[in-house]
Amino acid sequence: MIRYLRLWRQFVITAFVREAEYRMNFVIGVGEGLAQLALAVISFLLLYRFTDQVAGWTQAEVLILVGVYRIVEGLINLQIAPNMQAISGYIRHGEMDFMLLRPVSSQFLVSLRTLALPEGVNVLIGLLLVIYAGGAAGVRWSAVGVLAAVAFGLCGLLMLYALWLFMVTFAFWLVQIENLDTFFYSLFETARYPVTFFKDLLRALLTFAFPVAFATTFPAQALRGQADLRLLPVGFVLAAGLLLGTHLFWNFAVRHYSSASS
Repeated sequence: MIRYLRLWRQFVITAFVREAEYRMNFVIGVGEGLAQLALAVISFLLLYRFTDQVAGWTQAEVLILVGVYRIVEGLINLQIAPNMQAISGYIRHGEMDFMLLRPVSSQFLVSLRTLALPEGVNVLIGLLLVIYAGGAAGVRWSAVGVLAAVAFGLCGLLMLYALWLFMVTFAFWLVQIENLDTFFYSLFETARYPVTFFKDLLRALLTFAFPVAFATTFPAQALRGQADLRLLPVGFVLAAGLLLGTHLFWNFAVRHYSSASS
């Protein structure tokens, strides 16, 4: 465990050094995040221009969810996305061969090797929006609500990571998988809306099949004191099952990998 922590610390230091060399890239990344957040907020302001509630959500409550979505999206883009998008390149160019020779888990290396530090600022912006919108919605902040929101969000984040890694693992057999990344982001876009906005079948799919509800809707409800806490153990079981299944599938793919040079 200590070896893995030291290795991850090395990844973080490398990311800071890289961003120090390309400061303008950092500024552009933050600006892009702010623009995306502004567009999301404006779209909901227009939606609530002629109504006070949509599917039981007020404008301020939806803005809480937008903030949670920005936090989760920022965390995904901070470390999960840049690594998932690089896996097919590692395999095509032979870099995966060297990763498999390292005395650490190859899944650990491909999952945490790269960080996009500008997204850390966007996570902070999302947190500030949650605090502001929570005040506007009259949220009574409590330790139980915050802990439940964090637990739901962590379950959702782990499940989304597991599903994305499962999809990109097919790169060991497929030449081009870029469309899978697009497919993931297209589905993740639904997380910016409460799942109660959708019909029953789609709501169930977004809760249990592609569980964005655990990432955004349930945390927002927990902060409002309206979450069904019975779903929290379900989230833990789903996250553990998906992580285990993805890990086994990754190991299966590695065992059948013949290397780029063979």
